[in-house]
Amino acid sequence: MFSKLACAFALSFTALVTVTLTGCDSGWSGVHKEAGPLPLSSPDVPIVRLVDKRTSFEVGEQIQLFWDEGKGPVPAGDRIKSLQESIPKELHDRLYSTRDVPANLYKPLRDAGDKGTTYEYIYDTWVIVVSLNPDVLVVSAYETPVGPHSKQPNSWYGSSIDRTRYEFLGRRVEQIPGVRWPIAVGTLVPWSKEMYVFSTDPKVQNGRVVFENDRAEILLPAGKLLLVHHDDDVEVTRE
Repeated sequence: MFSKLACAFALSFTALVTVTLTGCDSGWSGVHKEAGPLPLSSPDVPIVRLVDKRTSFEVGEQIQLFWDEGKGPVPAGDRIKSLQESIPKELHDRLYSTRDVPANLYKPLRDAGDKGTTYEYIYDTWVIVVSLNPDVLVVSAYETPVGPHSKQPNSWYGSSIDRTRYEFLGRRVEQIPGVRWPIAVGTLVPWSKEMYVFSTDPKVQNGRVVFENDRAEILLPAGKLLLVHHDDDVEVTRE
């Protein structure tokens, strides 16, 4: 096992990169409680956020996310698998569909004469788990214009936003690692004219979210979720 001093020394020399790839792995920290974004939940079933972390030279920090709802830690990706599958296949396939575009849209000007095609996603799609017990997610999507990237609208949670905004979103929304299609958790959703709600609870009505005066309600077996639109965000609270 390498010491911290040995790792620091190894990182200083490219000749020892192959050693540092294994020697500077910090190892998994062990599952432990840590503050971070959580979905809303029933008062009777509080949720504890747990993580397991490690840092390696090759990939930087890796995080495994767990939730404990009183029965021990469960990987978040496993916990929401059936909820994610509640999105109808037809809608899922449309919102993750691609289109062919000229390859030179994504090349520097010096290569603009190149022929051929590439592809891009038609929609900027977000799937966010906003509630557990009952389990509810919100899908928000908007169609983007044909590239290039420089002419695409800024992504809701992308590198183009300023640091203050990035840190704010980081406190409210978290990407769930280890799932095939991107899915996040939190109490903030990007605003779009095309939004849907889906739940594994048959008492929650699935379908298109309709806003009136920038507000929408999702009725639960007990209480409701209130969605309030302001600027680029939709705030989700439970009443």
